[in-house]
Amino acid sequence: MNPIYLAVLAAVSFGLWTVFHKVASPYINQIFGAIIVSFVAVIVGLIVLLPRFKHIQLMSDWKGIFFVALAGIAAFFIDYLALSAYGKGLPVSVGGPIIIGGSIALASIIGFFMGESVSLLKIIALILIIGGSGMLAYLSK
Repeated sequence: MNPIYLAVLAAVSFGLWTVFHKVASPYINQIFGAIIVSFVAVIVGLIVLLPRFKHIQLMSDWKGIFFVALAGIAAFFIDYLALSAYGKGLPVSVGGPIIIGGSIALASIIGFFMGESVSLLKIIALILIIGGSGMLAYLSK
């Protein structure tokens, strides 16, 4: 499958993740909610992995395990902090763009430091993302 399509599907998942966090936040403890999200991710991952288990290589270097573990720590805090923000009444129309837009900006900036190409259009897009997220945060006060 084309990687752009995969990225679009990931964006749809991220958007749904944001909405589901907002809806769940008043009804669950934030730490417990983050644990439930992680547990369900493990179950779904196993369901997807098990039929393919004999036909795939799980890793090629321990660095992969290290960075995926760091991603797991980040994922816990994404869940915990998003549930906390939404639980305190942050509207999804403000929190979603800040969380998603902020993650886009940070990933892009880190990508530049990792040697990915920088262009004027990419810089303008980042300024618009950061400016839009900042404007939403300011207007939500």
